[in-house]
Amino acid sequence: MSVATVMTAATVIVIGYRIGRAHAAWRDVRSAKRDLPAKRRIAWRHTRPLFYGALCLLLSAAAAAYDATH
Repeated sequence: MSVATVMTAATVIVIGYRIGRAHAAWRDVRSAKRDLPAKRRIAWRHTRPLFYGALCLLLSAAAAAYDATH
């Protein structure tokens, strides 16, 4: 088993977990009648790492593509 296969599998698992937590947090925000600001902060706390991780992954892919063309 190659390192790339293990890294890809781990990445898929982490991304799946993050997407699930962010979705559940925003579902809690929608269903909350009270304590909405706290729920919203929790939801953003789960969403931010997902967004920044996806952004880093996209920038890494763009940098690799740029490096491959030059």
